[in-house]
Amino acid sequence: MEVNEPAVAYGKQKYTIEEYLQMERASDEKHEYYKGEIFAMAGASNRHNVIFSNVFGELFSRLRNSPCRPYGSDQRIHIPENTLFTYPDISIICGSIIASDKDEDTATRPIVIIDILSKATRNYDRGEKFRLYRAIPTLREYMLVDSDNVWVEIFRINDHGHWELEEYKTLQETVLLPAINVSLKMGEIYSGTLLTETA
Repeated sequence: MEVNEPAVAYGKQKYTIEEYLQMERASDEKHEYYKGEIFAMAGASNRHNVIFSNVFGELFSRLRNSPCRPYGSDQRIHIPENTLFTYPDISIICGSIIASDKDEDTATRPIVIIDILSKATRNYDRGEKFRLYRAIPTLREYMLVDSDNVWVEIFRINDHGHWELEEYKTLQETVLLPAINVSLKMGEIYSGTLLTETA
């Protein structure tokens, strides 16, 4: 059975943000928080970790001399507009980190978010999570990298405030991230995964 969203970790009891943060500091595992509920996050596969290393490494190198910096999945993000606390696979923040007023180690206001999809999370990441991400006023691009197929989707907000989708499905293509002036080759993203293109 495919799981389309995270499982509630602590039953149906409602928690305050302060209670969640206190529990999270003491936990060895990561959890999301949304409107009083705490959700367990799925573990990552080997292929997920390879893709993360490829993408993060390229971004770190290319953004070295820019005001923007990539952060990995240990960087918690808070969206005050809808209460969500989450750990994107990669967040890109330009300029100084603006910390959450609830926790100095939690960032707000990323300009780009990148999530690596698995069978267990792809529907949630494309649907409900993206809906919540859209409340971030600084977000300009949301990149989804499939870990089971050669397939990258990028949602970009246009000049009219509408989100548009662009897809990349071949290893010869180049993924564009104009919000941070970076391009990534699909072959670099999927290097070492043994994935090939499918019709």
